[in-house]
Amino acid sequence: MNLVISFQDGFSINNSLLIKLEDTTQLIFTEEGVKESSINLRILGNTEMQELNKQFRDKDKTTNVLSFVNNDISLEKTKNIGDIAISYDFVLNEAKVEKKTFEDHLIHMLAHGVYHILGYDHQDEASASIMEAKEISTLGKLHINNPYN
Repeated sequence: MNLVISFQDGFSINNSLLIKLEDTTQLIFTEEGVKESSINLRILGNTEMQELNKQFRDKDKTTNVLSFVNNDISLEKTKNIGDIAISYDFVLNEAKVEKKTFEDHLIHMLAHGVYHILGYDHQDEASASIMEAKEISTLGKLHINNPYN
């Protein structure tokens, strides 16, 4: 398993949080039976996130997390199953509003993105329940409270 993390200029996180993000991805991969795969994570600001959201989802606003599944011919060779973008600014603000720590919320957004890449979604109530249960279970194993309460 490999989580490749990059940052937009001006954004960074401490080494402890970097390790927790890697551990979160590894935990999900292990539980989902994913082997020899990698995911790219980009931590960026609201402006870059808004541009991605407009380009790929036709929504001209920022958001907390976007996931992109890799379905191209490189998958077999690179084992890179997708890309995740997380807006540092959005997650920081959202954590304050929801009275969560930035670290816990960032980890949750990563888990949410990884589950999307693995094929889970929340398009209807049944699929949302499955995805949320997986997130709650994973976060619980990382000693993070249920983010949906």
